[in-house]
Amino acid sequence: MTQREAKIIKDILDVLHESDGQQFLEVLLHAKVCERTKCSLQEFNACLAMINANGWVNCVENRTTRKMKWNINDAGEAARLEM
Repeated sequence: MTQREAKIIKDILDVLHESDGQQFLEVLLHAKVCERTKCSLQEFNACLAMINANGWVNCVENRTTRKMKWNINDAGEAARLEM
């Protein structure tokens, strides 16, 4: 993981942490992260995939829109504190 990826990952986890359990659609999460660190959608998606692969977030699919909603879990909180 590069320093840039680490920064984006930390920002994603911070945004999810600060939401107090609120679930975010990917597009809204990307917008919130871009307020902190400008990143392309490709960079964001790669980092979100890494976070998901590490099991730091929960992802739920909306039945009607088929869009994914994300929120942080306990493992993600621990990883965020270590970063």
